[in-house]
Amino acid sequence: MKFKGFKNREDRVDIYTDLALEEREKFKDNVEIDGVELKKKYNDELKMTTTLVNIKTEKGAKVMGKPKGHYITIETKYAKEDDKYNQKKISDELLKNIGHLINANIGKDKRPEAILIVGLGNAQATPDAIGPRTASLVQIRKNIYCISPEVLAQTGMETFSIVKGIVDEMKPDLIIAIDSLAARNISRVTTTIQLTDTGIIPGSGIGNNRERLNRENLGCTVIAIGVPMVVHSVTIVNDTMDKLIYLLSQNMENNCLQKVFEDFTVEEKYQLFAEIMTEDIGQMFVTPKDVDEIVDNLSTIIANSINRL
Repeated sequence: MKFKGFKNREDRVDIYTDLALEEREKFKDNVEIDGVELKKKYNDELKMTTTLVNIKTEKGAKVMGKPKGHYITIETKYAKEDDKYNQKKISDELLKNIGHLINANIGKDKRPEAILIVGLGNAQATPDAIGPRTASLVQIRKNIYCISPEVLAQTGMETFSIVKGIVDEMKPDLIIAIDSLAARNISRVTTTIQLTDTGIIPGSGIGNNRERLNRENLGCTVIAIGVPMVVHSVTIVNDTMDKLIYLLSQNMENNCLQKVFEDFTVEEKYQLFAEIMTEDIGQMFVTPKDVDEIVDNLSTIIANSINRL
């Protein structure tokens, strides 16, 4: 049996992710991508992996489907937990990597004189509230300014227009934007923090693409900090089916389910589940049930890093 796919390309559901690390994982670790550098380090105490994906060339950017720049991911299951000791350790790692991005873009011997913190997202929708909640915990100082522009439905204004107006007036050296993201891998939801100096598109995680907040559009360095808070429902079904097929293959000699999908590519199998599900429920994104507490914990980690800049 071979999956025929959707009749029209625009009907397809892309396996979307905001994480550059997940785009890199489409390729095997031993496969080198021209113009893309990959480095990893591991902290055994926190079971924490920090990964740098550095997209150096336009060719690499095209392959990865992401703009040129640095992408740093910090992965640990402790990020979502209410543990002050672990929060401090994760915050230390985050602060160190924010410093790396500042040095790479502004210079090792230079300090940004004015920093604008932008908490993106909808404070009334918990999975999208990590930006506003982080902004509420930021300590305002002489050179630290902070805004939460909310979303188009609440203000009637595009987020980009609000931020651009403020930037044109105050002319900061650095913008740090915090927002919720979407992941492809279920295990990375609420357990991964991504930093990048390529900026961010507000609402990109759920398909609400807006103008990108970046150096080209705003005239200064933009560091984006994001946490995957949602995953597409199709991804959950797809990953669950993969696990079921694997478990059956370990315990059954004749795995009928595996034979059904053996001729399917990864994308074809995903599209099959997408077609079945979207007919009834359309596009659906899923978040953990204890998301309110998780958002508070993650916001605390990010704010603690920013408050020590």
